[in-house]
Amino acid sequence: MGTFDPSDGLTLAEAEVVALVFNPDLRQARLEANVTRAAAAHAGRWQDPVLGVDFERIVSGAGAANSWVAGSTIGITIPISGRLEAEKAHANAGLAAELDRLAAKEWATRSALRELWVRWSAARMHAEITEELIARLRDVATLADQQEQTGSMSRVDARLFRVELAGRDADILALRVRVTELELQLRAMLGLAPQTSLTLVPTVTFAARTTSIEELQSLLDTSNPELTAVRAEYEVAEQSLRTQVRKQYPDLTIGPGYSTDQGDTRVLLGLSLPIPLWNRNEQGVAQAAAQRDVARGRFERTYEQLSSNLAIALTRLEAGKAQRALIESSVVPLADEQEADVRRVAALGRVDPLLLLESLKTRYAAKIRLVDARACESIGAVRLDELMGPPIAKLPESITPASPTTTPNDFVLQR
Repeated sequence: MGTFDPSDGLTLAEAEVVALVFNPDLRQARLEANVTRAAAAHAGRWQDPVLGVDFERIVSGAGAANSWVAGSTIGITIPISGRLEAEKAHANAGLAAELDRLAAKEWATRSALRELWVRWSAARMHAEITEELIARLRDVATLADQQEQTGSMSRVDARLFRVELAGRDADILALRVRVTELELQLRAMLGLAPQTSLTLVPTVTFAARTTSIEELQSLLDTSNPELTAVRAEYEVAEQSLRTQVRKQYPDLTIGPGYSTDQGDTRVLLGLSLPIPLWNRNEQGVAQAAAQRDVARGRFERTYEQLSSNLAIALTRLEAGKAQRALIESSVVPLADEQEADVRRVAALGRVDPLLLLESLKTRYAAKIRLVDARACESIGAVRLDELMGPPIAKLPESITPASPTTTPNDFVLQR
């Protein structure tokens, strides 16, 4: 991207950085992630000891003279079941999944910003082309009025120019409102106030990193943030099941204490060990197993949907590219050639306002088609880039990854 300098206008690349920092939804998502972070930081701790005090009074008998018996114990649970380690692993998996979901939201926000930026830029170009057409139409309408006054053009034909000009005036009003609305949406996505004094630099061009189906499928498997997030959510379900299984095993509770009985001092030691005979946390285990099946189904559904979206996005991109190339190579040159011919005829003194009007409308339609085709191609590239995921920075040759990247083919879901 180069140096960040919005003083000369905010480009799309610079706007992506601003959105990552100030986008309201992302700011809220980071705050919510801190809740999960706090829970993970304090997971897996021992239960607090339980202080017990007993008082007993002897109301009759030989010991009635010293009638009070007092004792106290401290109950400490020793987690021999491994439940605390499982709870800590579950909390850490939940934090990792929350951060992966946050990364997916950040990438989706960048992609949405790119698409909205292209649409806003295309709307601005529509407005500029329409303003240029209106200026040319006014000149031609003036010429038509002169010919009507001299009698060389009928009133019906001259009215065509006024109708066309009035229609284009209405179009430019709607286009200006559309441009303003899209720009306000951009500023809201960037987390900027509507009145912020900042110029946005339009661009309709966005190129995809690759169009090779093999590379696209590989990047989808390894880099797509949504797929990474659902994979992490499956790991949370797996850790939840392990925690529920660990809860089937009992923890030992010891209760050392002290008591006095008729003037005698005694040291107490109590042991407590639940017997997993009837309950055995079967409900918790069954629910966690079912939730894991749900997470597995969500992963499979997400992968199938993303693969389908990849094929659709690639098809749209190729179609948009072909349409743009055809318009650039055929439609626009023909429209320019027609206008040049009309100008040459007019230079010879044979001015036909109706011919000029059709020439202007044809050239205007060609320009609008070209803008729309470029925007369509760029939006296709944006959606394809969204499915590929964010670019992965290359490591120096002296640094090698600790483990190979996991792909959906390697991600075996077992029960």
